[in-house]
Amino acid sequence: MNSRALAEECLRRAERYLREARNAHAEGDFPTTIRRSQETVELSVKAALRLLGIEYPRKHDVSDVLDQIVGLEALPGYFREAVPFL
Repeated sequence: MNSRALAEECLRRAERYLREARNAHAEGDFPTTIRRSQETVELSVKAALRLLGIEYPRKHDVSDVLDQIVGLEALPGYFREAVPFL
C-alpha cells in the first residue's frame, strides 16, 4: 500500500470516528465523545503528514513533528495556521 492509500484509509477511519463522536454526544456519552474526537484529530493529522511524505513517530502525539514542519513551504497556509491549535 502506498502513502496516498494509507492516508486515505486514515481519513476513512477518522470519518467513522467522527460519526461515532457525534452519536455519542447526541446520547450524552461525553467521555466517548472526547475520546473519538481526539482519535479523529490524530488520524487526520497523521493522514496529512503521510500525504506530505513526512515520517512521524509511532505514537499518539505527533505535535513535535508538527512544530518542526510548520515552516515548510509544502504546507498550505490554512494548515500552517492551524498547527498551533492542533
